[in-house]
Amino acid sequence: MALVEDTGLDAFDAGTIADSWRQQPGTPCYCTDLTREQMAAALASADASRSPKRRDLAVAVIQERLGDATTNPDADFGVRLSRAIFM
Repeated sequence: MALVEDTGLDAFDAGTIADSWRQQPGTPCYCTDLTREQMAAALASADASRSPKRRDLAVAVIQERLGDATTNPDADFGVRLSRAIFM
């Protein structure tokens, strides 16, 4: 964690590998640009049964907005979309 902090990022211990699904697409902390203080609540609110549907919805919105499956949105659009759908 010190190495991460040394690079200027905020390190956060998100738990075990078994709990890593809480950081995957469709969860409240995936691409939502949270602060260290917001991370614990976002991890706790992750719902494994809803995450795949939320992930697929985000992909569908991006494809509809950009017109294809290969172009990525800019970072601001991605964060706004993820916050609207995942949180």
